[in-house]
Amino acid sequence: MRKLEHRVYREKYFIQPGDEAIWHHFLKNNNWILGLNVDIKFIREFYDEQKVGIENSKGSGSPKVDLLGVSDFTTLIELKHSETEIFKKQKSRGRANTWDFTSDFIEGVSQCLGQKFALERNYKNKDFVNDKGKILDTNQTLTIDPKTVFIIGNRKVEFPHNLQSESHTKSQTFELFRRNNRNMDIVTFDELFERAYHTVYADIIPEGWYTDDSFKIIE
Repeated sequence: MRKLEHRVYREKYFIQPGDEAIWHHFLKNNNWILGLNVDIKFIREFYDEQKVGIENSKGSGSPKVDLLGVSDFTTLIELKHSETEIFKKQKSRGRANTWDFTSDFIEGVSQCLGQKFALERNYKNKDFVNDKGKILDTNQTLTIDPKTVFIIGNRKVEFPHNLQSESHTKSQTFELFRRNNRNMDIVTFDELFERAYHTVYADIIPEGWYTDDSFKIIE
């Protein structure tokens, strides 16, 4: 979503401040976007803000995932906001043909790995309850090396694909990193929207859609 759509959506659904809150609400209430687009397996249902570890006596210390996807197997979904930067501003002098990731990005990846480890370790020892009070049947939905989806940033803004600019190095670094991450999908918000657009309209999204004010996302 662009800034105009953020404002319209927040006012329409009375969303609390923060871009992450908008995306959390939008993806939860349009769960087909994630269900169809992040894996070849369809995700049937999402459990909101689930603690995947074991809490201490004060009810803290458990990693919390934004969305727990449910089908035959579990999927972990972690959201940052669309303005979270993936790369540092300056390139390291000692590294050719690569670019340094920001601490927000690396910490997000580490967070996903921690959630994955906690879920595998504690899945059978706790109840997972959705916002309607439904308890997940862990005998029907299994956790085996759970898939993790990390949604962050906006490459259209931060490093648009351009072979003649420094964005090319960032784009290449990003693609190499995520292709070599086992069992973790890293997707930017603009990529997720483009996939959803193709699903709905079965057509190619207009070139330059992100900077074209005449292209309406919310009617």
